[in-house]
Amino acid sequence: MNYFPWWTDAQKKLADDAKEYVDKVLIPIGERAAWKKEFPWEGIKLMAKKGWFGALVPAQYGGHLEEWGVTGATILLEEVARADSMIISLACSLYGGVHQILHDGTAEQKQRWLPKIASGEEMGSIVMTEPYTGSDAAAIEATAVRDGDCYIINGKKRFQNGSAAASRYMAYFRTSNKPEDRTKYRHLTAFVIEKGAPGFTVERVNEMMAMDGMYNCYLNFDNVRVPVANRLGEEADGWRILTSGLNVERVLNAAPPLGLMRESLRYAMQHLQRRIQFGATTGDIVSNQMKVADMIWKLQIGRLATYYAAYLADMGKEIPVEAAAAKLFTSDRGFESAVDAIQLMGGNGATRFYPAERIMRSQKVRQIAAGTSEILKILLYRMGTKALEPDIKAPSRVMDKELNVPIASGEPLPKNPVSHEDGVLAALAENYRVNPGLYMTLGDLKEQLDISDEDLNTYLLSLEKQGFAGLHRDKRGIALARPTYAGLAKAHPPEYYRYIPEWAFPEDIF
Repeated sequence: MNYFPWWTDAQKKLADDAKEYVDKVLIPIGERAAWKKEFPWEGIKLMAKKGWFGALVPAQYGGHLEEWGVTGATILLEEVARADSMIISLACSLYGGVHQILHDGTAEQKQRWLPKIASGEEMGSIVMTEPYTGSDAAAIEATAVRDGDCYIINGKKRFQNGSAAASRYMAYFRTSNKPEDRTKYRHLTAFVIEKGAPGFTVERVNEMMAMDGMYNCYLNFDNVRVPVANRLGEEADGWRILTSGLNVERVLNAAPPLGLMRESLRYAMQHLQRRIQFGATTGDIVSNQMKVADMIWKLQIGRLATYYAAYLADMGKEIPVEAAAAKLFTSDRGFESAVDAIQLMGGNGATRFYPAERIMRSQKVRQIAAGTSEILKILLYRMGTKALEPDIKAPSRVMDKELNVPIASGEPLPKNPVSHEDGVLAALAENYRVNPGLYMTLGDLKEQLDISDEDLNTYLLSLEKQGFAGLHRDKRGIALARPTYAGLAKAHPPEYYRYIPEWAFPEDIF
């Protein structure tokens, strides 16, 4: 594995150790388990002995957080992904409650659970998705009702990875049906559920794509009594706790596709260098070389995006955009690389005798699990436009007096004092010249006019009533404004808006 300049010596050593151990020990175990459709207990126990389950647990509880951090956990997940589905149990245990217990657990809860997590004695599972609730986690229906020193939990969860083998479940339930609580995201509560609670059962083991022998389950909660001592934070803190760890979770979920991309490249190159057709290796075919080039740049950029996000997380930065971008890139580009690898391997790639077809199935699941690519794009639009606002805000533009065309002003426009609606109409009309076809936001108007919010709203309503302005409203009220044709005529004579370039023949202009 190639290092990054910001990695510590401990992280570099972990990368070397993990690569060697996965190649020599875990890949054979993983492949045998996949063929047999057996849960890979052997490999999981070996990873536990190496302390890998404690990558995000502080040293005081037996873990390696201080020396490995999020970067170290990312390294492990990239490497272990190459060893088939045992990656799922390691991943779910790393982000299935560790962050939440560390940040919202009591001293007693940390001491009770974190040492067992670090040693691998107890594996974790994150429990959110329900039969009728997926990406819209706020719509969780399963309930928890307080009853003395316990909560009584009812409902179902589904698509819970590794859940039959787990001992600890980071779960979220609805504790309020009040509309005002739902509006404020104060309707969910977080719990750590432990295996063995009466009424807590596996309802179904799913036969999932690429998860040969790996548990993915429906879970049923039938009047399950969970002690208040197993609640994280206060009642109604669930949404905050749920979302607090999502950034790190997304970084960690960006890592497995990287390992799978490397495996795809390994087997593709093996074939290209050894398969002879038409008197030459298939690697001599230029179109095949182009596919390999695509696989390489996707891997390189994916690793850079993922480990940069992990580095920022280790620095304590908020990384919603970086984490979502990394996960989106590696899962989408990883699937493309898997498809290319199969094509490069020909018929061998389509058989189960090589890992390529399994990798393709696994990479496809990566586009769905832990936030679909489509959901991540929605998040990137919402969060990315806010994060990048200083860089993507269009400059103020004005009409150049010499050229009579709109150009960037270079400086903020001076604010004109306004005491009458005509001043607002003049600004709208000028925007018609500068940005034809575009409305103005209220913020645009406030940048140009020295006017209070109340007066601006009053003048816009008056202009609309007179037919001089067209307004667009959202749920908060007036959002955008433009002049009507009547408004343009009232603001200026027709010649004010006219522009004819010098090259136009005068006899053609009317």
